Amino acid sequence: MKIFWQQQIVEPLLSLPWHFATVAVAFTLIGIAVCALVVYRKQLRWQHETEERLEDAIQTRTFELQVTLTELAEKNRALEEQNTLDALTGIRNRAYFDKKLQAELKRSRREQRPLGLVILDIDHFKQINDEHGHVAGDAVIRGLAQRLAQLLKRSSDHVCRYGGEEFALILPNTDAEGVLALAEQIREQVESAPFTTEIGDLPVHISAGCYSAIPTPDTLNTEFIHAADQALYQAKRGGRNQVQLFPSKALDSSEAGSSGEVSDELIE
Repeated sequence: MKIFWQQQIVEPLLSLPWHFATVAVAFTLIGIAVCALVVYRKQLRWQHETEERLEDAIQTRTFELQVTLTELAEKNRALEEQNTLDALTGIRNRAYFDKKLQAELKRSRREQRPLGLVILDIDHFKQINDEHGHVAGDAVIRGLAQRLAQLLKRSSDHVCRYGGEEFALILPNTDAEGVLALAEQIREQVESAPFTTEIGDLPVHISAGCYSAIPTPDTLNTEFIHAADQALYQAKRGGRNQVQLFPSKALDSSEAGSSGEVSDELIE
């Protein structure tokens, strides 16, 4: 057997060394190519699996981030909503009024439509507190806030507690006639129906100052507030329980004071 191997296999290969070398190199190259192909395919499979795992992880993290951002946005909205609500009445507060009036001024100026503003307060409110207590006074303020909210029919209208017993109505796209008519309707409704409090029903009257105009590029929030406040001053000065529109011929600006705000004497 050994002789056969040497004679039939080894010797022919030795006699033709270039054939052996060629075959050996060929088999080696083929082996290397096969190994490289196997490794390459394994690498491609590993890379594909890694990409899939990475993509799944990214999608999971993205979804979690979106959920977190949504929850955060909802909490921020809830916090902002809470910060713009008056604690006593549940309607919008002065901070909201300032921002909303500024926004409505810009829109009114852009659309060239009138913007109406009403500032109203409760007549002789100090007397209510002094005679019936602050609990009854708070009940009157809450009741007035509810009535004002009910009497505003348009979603674009806004009622805010301006401060103390004062309230402000922002009325987009409302001319002077419309502002005056709404304020008078509110005054009549308040006068006709007493407010329910812990000590019984209390009759209440209000005074209101109205203003409406199309803002110019130079118009400021304070100009609208000053005008409505001047009209409120005239309503107080004229005997209370009435509505006045600015400008009023009966308004003596020199008596109104340089600040244009209603004096404490007239408010009480």
